[in-house]
Amino acid sequence: MGKTISTKSNLGRGAGRFGLGGALARYRKDLSRFQRLLDPVVVMLLYWNLNVSPPSLSPTSVLLVGLVAAILFNQGRIYEGYRQASLWTLFRRLTTSWLLVLGALLLWGFVAKVSADFSREAVFSWALSSWLCLCLMHVGGRKLLRYKRIWGGNSRSVLYLGPRHSAISFYSSLQKNAYLGLRLAAWLSPDSCPGDVLPPGMPPSSGNLEDLRQWLQDNGVDSVVFTDSSSPNTSTSELVQILGDSCLPVFYVPSWADSGIGFQEVLLGSQPCLQLWPTRDSLLDRQLKRSFDLVVSGAALTFLSPLLLIIALAIRISSPGPVLFLQDRYGLDGKPFRILKFRSMRCLEAGDQPGLRQATRNDSRVTPVGSFLRRWSLDELPQLFNVLLGQMSIVGPRPHAVEHNELYRKQISGYMKRHVFKPGITGLAQVRGFRGETATLDLMQKRVQSDLEYQRRWSLATDFKILIKTLFHLSSPSAY
Repeated sequence: MGKTISTKSNLGRGAGRFGLGGALARYRKDLSRFQRLLDPVVVMLLYWNLNVSPPSLSPTSVLLVGLVAAILFNQGRIYEGYRQASLWTLFRRLTTSWLLVLGALLLWGFVAKVSADFSREAVFSWALSSWLCLCLMHVGGRKLLRYKRIWGGNSRSVLYLGPRHSAISFYSSLQKNAYLGLRLAAWLSPDSCPGDVLPPGMPPSSGNLEDLRQWLQDNGVDSVVFTDSSSPNTSTSELVQILGDSCLPVFYVPSWADSGIGFQEVLLGSQPCLQLWPTRDSLLDRQLKRSFDLVVSGAALTFLSPLLLIIALAIRISSPGPVLFLQDRYGLDGKPFRILKFRSMRCLEAGDQPGLRQATRNDSRVTPVGSFLRRWSLDELPQLFNVLLGQMSIVGPRPHAVEHNELYRKQISGYMKRHVFKPGITGLAQVRGFRGETATLDLMQKRVQSDLEYQRRWSLATDFKILIKTLFHLSSPSAY
């Protein structure tokens, strides 16, 4: 009986000996809640020190500042876990959220007619000092924590279960991302032969999958990661049963997964399932995005109408042929539509034409005027009419010619999932530099991954940020 109690106790505990790492992981949600309270308090304290006379600087106005900050910070997704996310993403979200707070407070000051009571110097000083404090607490704090992890502190140990080559790949990934603070404590494999040479520093195999239960009884670990693996004596379902007999966090990594897939747990009846490419299906989200499209496209067409006329005249004079170029593309849910562009080539190729070629550097088909238009993305401006017609969106995955769609959908997993959203004039892939010619399959894969990432993380603020970035990336050396 004593041995049984000891075994269950050992199976149910984590590594423990890593101290701070275990504490931070255990109380992560509590720390996040504390941070949600601390941020508005810091902003309110700095606001209270403004050199402003009452009644503008009243307890009510201070509480209003804190309330607005608390709401918009929470909506800005700055309290998500950033152990594995980019700190640059956190910085952008934090800055955007703070600018929204300032905008909301300026609007309140204008409506309440109290903006004249605040000196510009005092407001600027408060805005800058608050932003710096927030960046120091969030980005600076996490940066210090990452340095600590690189040097071995705040680490969490991992047991990996899977084939030898998968274990080597997993270990190499942890080594390349040392700031995560994840350490491969041991690994068990169904492979019976030595196989590949292990990378320097990687621990040797601790046994086969049959040794899992005994290993867990004799050792402590913070979490377990396993992939599709089985042996003659131990199936994947048996692995799950053994891991379910412990109290450790368990992570399953499908061997067929790639970066374009996003998992979401759903129930079909009573059967738990993983939806591989989850999509947003909110009527409010769709209406917000459509309203954004109508406002931006309408304003752009009104403001740019003289430029559109000048471009049309230049095309008409410089080369024979129509001003506009229409081509079939796949739109929402893969339904075809005709995209509008200013003609930039001497030929008019159909979107489903076999052997359709992308434009390349020094392409003889491109006219002199067309080269300039393509370099500055001006040939895309007529697509504002596609947006007004509801066929496209301002921001979304760029639509490809039908022939190219049919080619790449056979080579890239999840390619057609791009069409869950309306195609866009610009998109996340474009502002990341994946535009123009895709000379290699790898470049197209990166474009598709960015498109799928955009779909998973969509928000109206994301569309706005991509649109702003597009204005600074109009010219590109890869657009020809």
